[in-house]
Amino acid sequence: MFKDVSIIIVNYNTKELTRNCLTSVFEKVKNINFEVFVVDNDSQDNSCEMIEHEFPQVKLIKNKKNYGFAVANNIAIKSSNSKYVFLLNSDTILINNAPEQFFKFMEKTENHNVGVCGGKLYNRHMEYIHSYSSLPSLKNILIKTYFKSSFIEKVINILPSFKPDKEPFYNREVGYITGANMFIRKAVLNEVGLFDEDFFLYFEEVELTYRITYKNYKSMLVADANIVHLGGIIKQNNSNKIMNLIISELKYFEKIVNKSRLKFTIKYFIFFRYILLLDINLDFLARIKVLYQYIFKQKSKLKV
Repeated sequence: MFKDVSIIIVNYNTKELTRNCLTSVFEKVKNINFEVFVVDNDSQDNSCEMIEHEFPQVKLIKNKKNYGFAVANNIAIKSSNSKYVFLLNSDTILINNAPEQFFKFMEKTENHNVGVCGGKLYNRHMEYIHSYSSLPSLKNILIKTYFKSSFIEKVINILPSFKPDKEPFYNREVGYITGANMFIRKAVLNEVGLFDEDFFLYFEEVELTYRITYKNYKSMLVADANIVHLGGIIKQNNSNKIMNLIISELKYFEKIVNKSRLKFTIKYFIFFRYILLLDINLDFLARIKVLYQYIFKQKSKLKV
């Protein structure tokens, strides 16, 4: 049966978070015809057993390995039968009926050229956090790199989630919506393609939004849709996460830039900017070696 919305959640060893997320979905979502997919990336914490027992209405897809965010979402999108897909992180909790808000917004005639939308995100203390940003460019990341003083500020600002603006109270066009809650028109995905599976983690939603924007569709923040994002706090000492950011950022710029000379310049730019941002107490030399191997020799492929 054709649905209004397919809600897709990727799970990887987040049993309790996924339980809370699903509970909020089935409590809050009303007035639309929806289906729920959970794509499990080979969790070892009995997540699948919990979902099968407590949420039998969920369409559970069990992967045999951790494929990452892009591949897992693509699997469910291909299996979905709906007008829209709503990609929701497992570490989120719906505050209100956000999917209905998104659906009504996208169905308005004046919003026919909106390809993707998302809501406002809050941390566990109900403080507004990053929900969107501008599409990355060499200019804006250069500013964020060289005009911040403390190391912690620098690390926070190299993440896909830049510091948030003041909490918005009206709908607005944005560069991209954070991947924690992306409500996407299926017809647009059919036109531009799904997530680029070269990305394992980070920047996949940015790259997809770049392609959506290139086709002259808008990305919009829907201010009345509110969601708690529990994963909004980054562990600065997690080397793998930072290395995945480096790798994904490089991939993003290489994919959107066509001129070979500029691609070469980008490699040097990203290499030296991340050296400046590395904490000398966190395996500094080892990271420089990995950076060099990946950026210049394309040998390293790190995953969380």
